[in-house]
Amino acid sequence: MSIPILKLNNGATVPALGFGTFQSKGSPGKCHDAVLWALQSGYRHLDCAWYYKNEEEVGSGLREFLSNNPSVKRSDIFITTKVWPHLCGSTEDVEWSLNSSLEKLGLDYVDSFLMHWPFAAERTDDYEVKLGDDGKYIIKKELTANLEPIWRKFEELNKAGKAKVIGVSNFTISNLEALLEYAEIPPAINQVEIHPVWPNTKLIKYCFSKNILPVAYSPLGSQSQVPTTGKTVIQNTELISIAEKKGVSIGQILIAWGIKRGYVVLPMSSNEERIKTNGALVDLTQEEFESMNKVSEGKETRFVDLKDTFGWNVFGDE
Repeated sequence: MSIPILKLNNGATVPALGFGTFQSKGSPGKCHDAVLWALQSGYRHLDCAWYYKNEEEVGSGLREFLSNNPSVKRSDIFITTKVWPHLCGSTEDVEWSLNSSLEKLGLDYVDSFLMHWPFAAERTDDYEVKLGDDGKYIIKKELTANLEPIWRKFEELNKAGKAKVIGVSNFTISNLEALLEYAEIPPAINQVEIHPVWPNTKLIKYCFSKNILPVAYSPLGSQSQVPTTGKTVIQNTELISIAEKKGVSIGQILIAWGIKRGYVVLPMSSNEERIKTNGALVDLTQEEFESMNKVSEGKETRFVDLKDTFGWNVFGDE
């Protein structure tokens, strides 16, 4: 099965399978190798962020692949980066963040530039997160309540050609409603946690209704356990049964489920064989798809909630 190509609200296109680079760090060269393996396996979409602290290795892996594969052009690969909240404290810092990412990646533009979280915080003089006496982020509450100046800078960077598409990440419906009130250029993407135990259906439906493409991070779940079962997503017996009957990996059916729902999925791994396997797309029968839709019943679990780290409840009751 070839990788579906999805259309964004400005006419740009994006591969439905992307490679997530979060946690692809540690020993030198680890991220470089993972990116190279992903591109060699057919991925044409890389998801990066300033905060991941590995964009130089992403860039070196990309350059090695392109130099060894002259038939593939830079324009064939969709590359995303994101700005962390402490660099959303001023319009100058937003631009600094993008320029920093471009320099590390070795690019003159990214395909997609996202606001990583829907709030602004203070930074140190050396552009790191500034923490309060309680060890939490120092939230810029007035700016967080109205991110219009920050979004205007996103729009400016889009018009300047530094980011072909602009969007957001971890935005709730209420966050999106506020943004759409003042956006001259609406967000093309909302990257959020989605997997069978956190299907995020209400938010996904809202995004589609506003022509915003959902992008799923953690599509394979998390290392964390679902409280009601004591198991991770990939240990779910129903999912394992579907994968075994189909003769594929559980990662492959989790990716297939997201793609069948119509959005982008971003699996991540630093294991060469797993990267290849995840990139070998399969289709689900309607029966398999409906069985996977039922997995969350009675055990919906959001794994990525950094309110204790931030000192700010991003998601509220959403």
